[in-house]
Amino acid sequence: MASTDASPAVVAAPADEGRVAILEAALWKRLTDAPDLAALAAAWIALQCGLIAGAARGLVAFADEHETPRPAACWPEGSVPQELLATARAAIAQRRGVVQQPVSSEPALGARVQLGYPVLLGERVAGAAVVELQGDVSQDLRRATRQLQWGAAWLRERLLLDSSGDRERRMRMSVIALDLLAVALEAQGFQAACRAVATALAHEFACERVSIGFVRRGRVRVAVISHSAQFGRHMNTVRILGDAMDEAVDQRAAIVYPSSPDEPHSTHAHAAVAAANGSDTLLTLPLFTHDRFIGAITLERRLQGPFDAETMTVLDGVVCALAPIFEAKRRDDRWLVTKIAEALGRQVARLLGPGHWARKLAVAAALAVGAAGYWWTDTYRVTGEATIEGQIQRTMVAAFNGFIKEAPVRAGDHVAEGQTLASLDDRDLVLERLRWVTERQRKVFEHEKAIGERNRADVKIIAAQIEQADAQIKLVDEQLAHARVTAPFDGLVVSGDLTQSIGAAVQRGQQLFEIAPLDSYRVALEIDESQIRDVTVGQAGRLVVASLPHETFALTVAKVTPVAKAHDGHNYFRVEALLTEAAPQLRPGMHGAAKLDVDERRVAWIWARAFIDWVTLFVWRWFG
Repeated sequence: MASTDASPAVVAAPADEGRVAILEAALWKRLTDAPDLAALAAAWIALQCGLIAGAARGLVAFADEHETPRPAACWPEGSVPQELLATARAAIAQRRGVVQQPVSSEPALGARVQLGYPVLLGERVAGAAVVELQGDVSQDLRRATRQLQWGAAWLRERLLLDSSGDRERRMRMSVIALDLLAVALEAQGFQAACRAVATALAHEFACERVSIGFVRRGRVRVAVISHSAQFGRHMNTVRILGDAMDEAVDQRAAIVYPSSPDEPHSTHAHAAVAAANGSDTLLTLPLFTHDRFIGAITLERRLQGPFDAETMTVLDGVVCALAPIFEAKRRDDRWLVTKIAEALGRQVARLLGPGHWARKLAVAAALAVGAAGYWWTDTYRVTGEATIEGQIQRTMVAAFNGFIKEAPVRAGDHVAEGQTLASLDDRDLVLERLRWVTERQRKVFEHEKAIGERNRADVKIIAAQIEQADAQIKLVDEQLAHARVTAPFDGLVVSGDLTQSIGAAVQRGQQLFEIAPLDSYRVALEIDESQIRDVTVGQAGRLVVASLPHETFALTVAKVTPVAKAHDGHNYFRVEALLTEAAPQLRPGMHGAAKLDVDERRVAWIWARAFIDWVTLFVWRWFG
């Protein structure tokens, strides 16, 4: 088989006009009035073979998505010649006109030439037309090629029209589908969404009635009917509509009534609906989401004709998209108690059903821990923040207004009894004392003079002034005695640091130092108000301080104060405890945690104590 390129001629043969003139008018009418692409292809190839001189056979083939030619029409009508199909395949593959000379298996047919030309739609090959010429056609080959090329415009135009029509229909159906989805999403609530969608479906697809139902307790219950705000749940129409929806859901398929004779699905319930409502055509589409059917939509037509395949395809896609929307809105509109019950039921089903081994092991472990917590007992302890304080704590203050002269100690230093802690500048006091001593001596001289002059009144006045001077001198002496602040006992300076305040002024009564003994401590505990009822005097406990985390110190509750203070959003009571044994490594001001032993109780109660108390208070507050 040989193949050569064919180029269209630029000059038309005069004989073509004669051939066109003798073509039958009926063939042209078939071409112009062709209802579909196959009928147009049959009329077109017959005309082409009549216009091309020497044409013996012809074929029109359209290509699929893999560019494989599929025969659409041949001339003369009959079986499709495989040789022509091979030429069409070559024209489609090469995307240009081809001429092939097949080896004839019948010598009587003589020389043959097959001329193929592709039908192009932009960059896509839509098909090819092939004409076989017999005899000596070397002179007519160029005219035949041109005729075939020009004639292909009929096929191209019809393909473009069909393609644009398909696009328009698909776009129109897509817009309708999007509008329906928007209607479902915009509606507030489940019933409103179903009613809006049912009315929109009836309007868009020319339906007499559209009904939507959902599966409840094993049967489909009609939820809404288009153009009906309310309807009786036990009406006969509603009952038979539910049966028709059950028919579609049970068979897991879309049901069309009236159905074709070879349709395997049962349509008895649909026939009852048609008879009751006077509907000519019914279409029921089940609603499927996730792994189950949740309901169905039934569309009824009267005098509008049956549903075509394209409309059914669009409706099927719309229903598939609407199902999860309906399900989500239905679940959102339920009572909170229903949601909780369903969630618990789902979790129980997963727990008792197959699979979910991690969940089963976790629940088993929780039950085991709960059982152990119920039967196992342990010591119930009250925990609180603890601070070490000196059992005797002395505060040293300034005896008079003055200035710091020296301060040899500061917080943290050990001091002995009588050791100087700080000294105040006493120069002003010394001068004050000298002034009063001088004043006293002057008054003594005046007193003696008054006695010598026997002036009794002056003697008494001056005697009083001498006593006043004596009192002032004594006061100054007392202040001078307190100018040096000394330690009252051996101990530790707990607070106070005046080393950086030499020369600073102090006021009378201002705190300078706090001193605590080294052998007598008490522990101040902060106990939460929810546990103070469990603390009594004499309870034993243990103390751990932050600076000595690996050592514990025994203590005993000595006092429970009835005064609470707020701290970190909670109320705490102050509890004082004494150390059972001496602890020389402890120092006042250390912080830690203390645990007071109460009694033996169930571990489960110990863990859940705070929650039980909260629930008790909450219930009493709202229902007590």
